[in-house]
Parts: sequence; C-alpha cells; structure tokens
Amino acid sequence: MKCLDCGMEMEQGTVVGIGQGGGHWYEFTSNEEKRKTGIKGFFTKKTVSVEATVLDYPAWHCPKCRKVLMWIDSKE
Repeated sequence: MKCLDCGMEMEQGTVVGIGQGGGHWYEFTSNEEKRKTGIKGFFTKKTVSVEATVLDYPAWHCPKCRKVLMWIDSKE
C-alpha cells in the first residue's frame, strides 16, 4: 500500500493495544462535523466510536513519514 502523505511503499504489520484499561475508547469525527459551532454543534455533532481493545489490528507503516495507518472496525 502506498503512503497517503508521501506515496512511498508502506510496510504491512499489526498494531496491538497494550495495557488499555476499562473505560478507554476512541472516537472519529469528520472535518465537516468539527466545523459545526455553537449550541447546534454541541448537540448535533456526530462521532463514530472506534474499537479500543487489546486485540491486534492490521496496519501499515511508512518508514519515511513514520505514520501508521490502522484498519479498525467501528462500533456503529
């Protein structure tokens, strides 16, 4: 897979969550949703919950940019 930033070929591997306790999660918010402001934005902003377990996930790493792209299922 090519890096989304620099176009260099990425190395494939896995990402493993280590030492994550209960109550730990991640959320994805689109840039469009982030632009919502005021009371409307506070009450109507949509986010997607992302799994945060100790399971391992497929991932790709760019040695040049040092970025990691993970493939994780959402809870929705």
